[in-house]
Formats: sequence, structure tokens, C-alpha cells
Amino acid sequence: MIGALLAGFLAAADPATASVDRAHLEEIYQRPEFARARLRNQGTLEQLWKQLVAWFDSFFESRGAETYSAITRFLVLLAAFAVAGWAVLRLWSRRKGPPLAGQPGASEPAALQLEDPLTHLTRGRGALGADPRAALREGLLALLSTLERRRLARPDRVKTNRELARELPARGAPPELTQEVARLLGGYDRAFYSLQPVAPAEAARFLDEVERLG
Repeated sequence: MIGALLAGFLAAADPATASVDRAHLEEIYQRPEFARARLRNQGTLEQLWKQLVAWFDSFFESRGAETYSAITRFLVLLAAFAVAGWAVLRLWSRRKGPPLAGQPGASEPAALQLEDPLTHLTRGRGALGADPRAALREGLLALLSTLERRRLARPDRVKTNRELARELPARGAPPELTQEVARLLGGYDRAFYSLQPVAPAEAARFLDEVERLG
């Protein structure tokens, strides 16, 4: 049978030979004794395909692990920078302290003009029942007006209340006045900038102490 198959191939290669009966050759090739020859090529292709699939699997698994590791490191660094930035901003805001009553960024307008201390005190007592916080604010304005009239504070009011109190000795204020002003300004900051409502009695006491200071 093999001889017949070879004779067919030789006849096909020889131009002088008559045309090959391809149907007869296919019938010979399909016989059981030639099954191994057919399966050999199929097995080789199948093995190559399996090796290729295994290589791609290992490649993408390694790439996936590298990508996951890189993303994890990025997220950890991003969280660390966010926490550090929040801590720096919080520390800076604490050191800066609450703004002065007439300073930009405070509750009052930047172009606020102080009036006579008695005018502010009278206005503050009139607001005790309806708005104790506004009454407390008028007491602070009366205190600032008093200090400016004594040339113990600058009229531009660009410093915080704490900074204003620290500068009083350099402007000639006696120690007892410096201590009293620092106490009043500290009490004002705690009450006015608190989230709790201002009690009318607390605002009235502040107005009385500012009036005695004047």
C-alpha cells in the first residue's frame, strides 16, 4: 500500500505520467494504517497551542500582580500625603488663632468704623434680650475704641485679639491694664467663637467690665 501511495506521488511529480487519481489517493490515506501519520501533525499543533496559552497566562498573571502592587503603593502614599496635609493645616489654623473683630475674615465687615465707646455699650445693652452674641460684639468694639483713643492699639485692627494684648506693654500700657485687657479679650474669644449660644448674663457682665475699664 505504501508502494502504491509512493507511485501516486511519483506519477504526480512526473509530467510525462498520466494525471493522478486523487480520489484513490484520499481513499488510501484514510485507511487505518495511516491514522498515526494524521494524528502526529495534529498532536504537534495541539501541544504548541497549549504551550502558547500557558505562556500568555503566566505573562498576564505577572503583569496583574505588578499592576496591583503599584496601585497599592500609590494609594498608600496618597493617603499619607492627605493625612500630613490635614495635620499641617490644622496646626496652622490653631497657631493663627481667632481673627480680630474688625479684621478681614472675621464676622464683622473689614471697613468697620469704631464709634465712641459709650455708643457701642449702649447699643450692646439694647441687644441683650434679642441677640446676646451681638451685644458681646458691641462690648468688644467698645473695648477696641477705648484702646485706640488711648493710643494703645492701631486703628487699622489687622491683628488678632491675642496679638493685640501682647503688644500693649510695648505701647506703654501698665501691667494691670495689660492683664485686664488680655483677660477680657480671652473671654470674648471663648464665648463669641464657641458653638454654644451666648448667655445674656455673660454678655451683660462683659459690657459692665469694659465700661469700668474705660
